[in-house]
Amino acid sequence: MIKEVSFKVRQAEAENFSDSLMEMGALSVSVECIEGEEIIKDEKSFEAEYWDINKISALIKAEDEPLFLALAPFSSLEVPDLDWVLEMQKNTPVQVVADTLWIVPSWHEVPKEAKIVLLLDPRNAFGTGDHPTTNICLEWLVKNPPVGKTVVDYGCGSGILMIAAKKLGAKSVRGFDIDSSSMKVAKQNCLENGLSDPIDLDNIEADLVLANIHLGPLLSLADTLSSLCKSKGTLVLSGILPFQLETLLKAYLTHFELVTVDTQKGWMRLVFQKNGIIERL
Repeated sequence: MIKEVSFKVRQAEAENFSDSLMEMGALSVSVECIEGEEIIKDEKSFEAEYWDINKISALIKAEDEPLFLALAPFSSLEVPDLDWVLEMQKNTPVQVVADTLWIVPSWHEVPKEAKIVLLLDPRNAFGTGDHPTTNICLEWLVKNPPVGKTVVDYGCGSGILMIAAKKLGAKSVRGFDIDSSSMKVAKQNCLENGLSDPIDLDNIEADLVLANIHLGPLLSLADTLSSLCKSKGTLVLSGILPFQLETLLKAYLTHFELVTVDTQKGWMRLVFQKNGIIERL
């Protein structure tokens, strides 16, 4: 039997609390806003603190419940015994990004009106297009197609961004993820979409570098991402919240000029240009 336990956790402790749940044996962990906490006081202010209180939910084995109850969850529910693969398939729709890019799971027929098709099943790697951090990057790629450009996706997860870049006209794409299981998923997704092996990043400087990961890794990767990006090349970052913006800019403005900042459901996308004159995108 599987149970779901949910906790109320403040923003500052959310990441460590989630990691602790996984270390305790949680099968999966998800984070979302407590209802009402998602309200933004000033949508134009990057200083607003989003998600001050978070709902962190963990799927656990019923026999492990006493261990998790010691952490004082505000709810504990029995999860129905379902065919979760079938349920996932039924609840994973075709996604359309900016009326141009169709993300189609294998159990759906490709719509006749689809323009550019990316074949992608939910697997054990981040990036199916539905999360705001991924979606906001996909939107940027659709509006700024990298035709004829070399592209690197660092922290590629499922490979969705580099596959999208190739479908949108990139000359070549490369990807890398520190997680070996994600790299296996990325390879499989690339093959299913007609792309070759995405791993090798040696001796490459790309026209466009993408990185959709959390603040901590982004801070430590500033030099690495700069080395992968050509002079006057473009860097697109996502995976941070507005209150983290100042910290991130301190790390990146030594290498890049900031071009644009946009948000989607509280998550931010930053577009930079490396060295030289800014070209508005």
